[in-house]
Amino acid sequence: MLILTGQSTNVLIERLKKMPGSEQERIKCITGHYAFGIHKYYTARPAVHITMLRDPVERVISYYYYVRRNENHHLHKTVKENNYSLRECIENKLTPELNNGQTRILAGPGWGAKFGNCSDEMLEQAKENLENHFSVVGIAEKFDEFLRVLGHELGWDVTAYKNLNVSGDRMQKEDFDDEDLAVIMKYNRLDIELHRFARTLFERQSARMSQPGKGIK
Repeated sequence: MLILTGQSTNVLIERLKKMPGSEQERIKCITGHYAFGIHKYYTARPAVHITMLRDPVERVISYYYYVRRNENHHLHKTVKENNYSLRECIENKLTPELNNGQTRILAGPGWGAKFGNCSDEMLEQAKENLENHFSVVGIAEKFDEFLRVLGHELGWDVTAYKNLNVSGDRMQKEDFDDEDLAVIMKYNRLDIELHRFARTLFERQSARMSQPGKGIK
């Protein structure tokens, strides 16, 4: 059994393209922050897509503090040596991860949008992909309920879990002033709309749990 994780989207695509069918057959799960569309290079069996979206402001804050504490992150040295605040990271366009990162991933590769150039068309593509290709769409704020939906839709027993990679020394959303939050929201407008759309899909799935025979097995 293979569980593939921890590679960039492009690296994973190249690996799948070169992988013989017999090895693809061994793949049980592919997990990570991959752009939608890698299933096109996985031919062993039909793919089942699962994703979870996070409140965009919380995601950006979390990403910033992850960079600051992770010495192996490629941006760690830049942020620490310049003592960049989160707002300065965004205003200096340090990485597209801070600019509608979830829309970028779910719209799929090939858009080539530079920082600040994400479009409404990308948002609509991301929404279409979520609604038409994902068996389960969750939101991080309702993680326990997401697990119940996951179990109902796929017949999995996923009631037990452990929190990992949790930072206890970061500012919370309510600790940022209005101007900082306005900058975060400005550059993550599409993600805010996508998160709202994902919440609607999640609530729809959650409501199905009371309807016998609606899950997929």
